[in-house]
Amino acid sequence: MQTRGKFVAGLAVLLAGAVAGQAYERELNSRSLRDAYFLGKDNTFRSEQFLKDYGQTFPAPEEGVHVERIEMVTPFKEMVNRARTALDGYNPVQAEAEYQRQAPLLAVRVTLNLTPSYPAHSPFTVPIFIGPIYLRSPDFWQELDYHLVQAGEISPVSLRGEPFYSCAVGGPCWLAGATVTLVYDPERVASRPTRFIILTPDGQRVEAEFDLAKLR
Repeated sequence: MQTRGKFVAGLAVLLAGAVAGQAYERELNSRSLRDAYFLGKDNTFRSEQFLKDYGQTFPAPEEGVHVERIEMVTPFKEMVNRARTALDGYNPVQAEAEYQRQAPLLAVRVTLNLTPSYPAHSPFTVPIFIGPIYLRSPDFWQELDYHLVQAGEISPVSLRGEPFYSCAVGGPCWLAGATVTLVYDPERVASRPTRFIILTPDGQRVEAEFDLAKLR
């Protein structure tokens, strides 16, 4: 991941019980794990209200790759996600056991979409005789720069990208985008306002702000 220079360094969630506002929790105790479980299984507005403060969505640019969404995933938010996506029969005891086996760290998840000006392949309007069709690498997400900034920049402990594809009925599948996940050591990330900045190869600067003092 290239570095392009040095960086100068919403409302609290006001819901009852499990979604009471507080600084984000680096480690979860049994009560927090139960809160996360029941919030993940909640299908009412309470769950939607909680989730909306953890992500920001951006419109497509006129040119270049589309940074569609930046999501802050705290350890508590990840346990909510696990409960939401678990199979029937998943219970609080299993949630706590899973946490003990694999406690989540702090993460930022980015959704990237290809666009007509930043496609998976060369346009079909280009005559084939001038050269072969160009296919974009599924690792295209590595061409972008990602920066988590508080008082200074904080480096991730891991960075990975997973491409996703769009498939026509009875036809080929084309690269459509990628989900990029950056994982951070919670001990290095304070409960304070935080910026996440993405720089794209075509000169875009996309920035999301999260106040970790108001997330759980």
